[in-house]
Amino acid sequence: LNGQSGIKYDQDLRFGAGDLRQAFWLVDLLETGGYEGPRHFDFKPPRTEGYDGVWASAAGCMRNYLILKERAAAFRADPAVQEALRASRLDELALPTAEDGVAGLLADRSAYEDFDVTAAAERSMAFEALDQLALDHLLGVR
Repeated sequence: LNGQSGIKYDQDLRFGAGDLRQAFWLVDLLETGGYEGPRHFDFKPPRTEGYDGVWASAAGCMRNYLILKERAAAFRADPAVQEALRASRLDELALPTAEDGVAGLLADRSAYEDFDVTAAAERSMAFEALDQLALDHLLGVR
């Protein structure tokens, strides 16, 4: 885990010191997605830091992760977020689309010939409301 800022990759900033929104979503994913492995920080303190600054950077990574973990837990517990998650239909993304394999998918006319493009285009995923709630929690206003 480390921070990145913009399109330049491998910056290895202190975790949370780059794109804070991305860090929030990553912590939320790790904490709610069933991942049970270690949390490893791959960062490089600035070259101008002394020995104490190196350890301060490591402590900052851990502190930022734990703060974001608390924010993500509060986010998930918020009734407005629960409603926004239902409206976004994110749970449907985990459903198999070809449960019977390729043969079943090819036999499903609603996947091809009878697919209703207009109805699909009219279905909102309601991600903006969900993302704004995440930012509200991240910024500490909820």
